[in-house]
Amino acid sequence: MPYLLILGALTLILLIANIYQYNLSKKLHHDIQNRKGVLDTLLSIGKLFVKMDHLDDYSHKLLELALGTIPKATRASFLIYNDLTGRYEYKTCIGYDLEQLQKVSFTLEETFLYKNAEGNYDLPTLIRDVSLHDSKFLDPSVNSSLAKAGGLEIKETLSTPVVLDQKIVAILNIDSELSNTFDETDQKVIHHFANHIAIALKNKHLIEETINLSKFDSLTGTYSRSYFEKLFKAYRTHTLDNMESYSLVMCDLNNLKLINDHFGHSAGDQLLVEFSKTIQGLLKESDIFARVGGDEFAILFRNLPPAKVEEKMREIVTLTEAKKITHQGISVPMSFSYGIASSPEDSMVYEVLVRIADVRMYQYKEKHRKPLLF
Repeated sequence: MPYLLILGALTLILLIANIYQYNLSKKLHHDIQNRKGVLDTLLSIGKLFVKMDHLDDYSHKLLELALGTIPKATRASFLIYNDLTGRYEYKTCIGYDLEQLQKVSFTLEETFLYKNAEGNYDLPTLIRDVSLHDSKFLDPSVNSSLAKAGGLEIKETLSTPVVLDQKIVAILNIDSELSNTFDETDQKVIHHFANHIAIALKNKHLIEETINLSKFDSLTGTYSRSYFEKLFKAYRTHTLDNMESYSLVMCDLNNLKLINDHFGHSAGDQLLVEFSKTIQGLLKESDIFARVGGDEFAILFRNLPPAKVEEKMREIVTLTEAKKITHQGISVPMSFSYGIASSPEDSMVYEVLVRIADVRMYQYKEKHRKPLLF
C-alpha cells in the first residue's frame, strides 16, 4: 500500500511538471511569435551554417540577426573559444572598434557570463550596470582597451552562451546604451537564438563528420575507395574534350599477411600507416592517392605521359624500399608492387583501366618477389 501511494505521488509530481513545462514552452513560443520576424530569423540560422565553413565565417551575420531580434539593442560582440589558448577572443562586433577589442581576451572566469551567472552558465545573464562590473572585475589594461573600443557608453549587456556538447564554444553579447532596456522576453528570445546556433552547429559537425567518414580511410587518412572513384570519374569527364593523358597506378603492399601473422595486426596497421605517409610525401598535390582495399592502394597521375609515370614509380619504389618500420624492437621492411594503366593508350573506361593495372601489378610482383627477412 505505501508503495502504491509513493507511486501515485510521483506520477502526480511528473504530471504537474509536464503541465508546467508545456505552459512555459507555450508562453515562450507566444512571446517569440509576438516579436516580428523572430521565427524567420531562427529558421534562417540553419541555412546560414550550411553555406559557410567555420564559426568565424558567419559570426558577423549572426550578430546582425541577433540585433534584429532584440529591438532596443544597439551594439553587439561575438567571442569564440580558442582551444589553443583556452581563452575567449573577440571575432567580430557591431558598434565597436574591433581592432581594440582584439587586444584583449578572457578566460571563462573573467567573462560577464561567469561573474554574473551565479553558477548557471547555460542561460543568458543580464548585467544591469556594465561600468560597475568592468571596474570591479577587469584589469585596468583590459578596461582601457574596452574603453578605446567604445565600451564606456554601454549601460546594459545581455550575455548569452552558445553551448555545444556541454562546452561553451562562444559567447554572444548584446548591448544597450540605455538603462533598464532588456526584459524577460529579450532573455528568452536570445536564449532560443543561442540554442538554434548550437543545434545548427551540431548538425553541421555531424554532416562534416559523415562526409569525412565517406571521404577518407579511417586508418591511413588517405582518400577512400568510393571518393577516389568519384574524383577519378570527374577527372575522366574533364579529359574527354582535350584527350589529356593520365595514368591509374594500382599498388599492393608486399607481405602484409605474413607480417600480420608473425607480429599481429598492430604491426600491419603500423606498416599501412607508414607506407601511406611515405607515398603521400613523394607525390605532388595534383596526384590523387587512396586506399582501395586491405593492402591495396591507387594513384591517379593527371596530365603526365606514361613514360614519366613509369619513371616516377621506379623512383618511389627505390625510396620506399629504403625505409623500414620498427615494431617491438624488430625492423620490418617496407615494399610494394605496382601496375600502370594509361588513358587513352590502354582504355578510357575506369573499370578496364583497373583490370589492366591489376594484371600488370601481379606480373610485377611475380618478377620482383623477394623473401621476407626480419
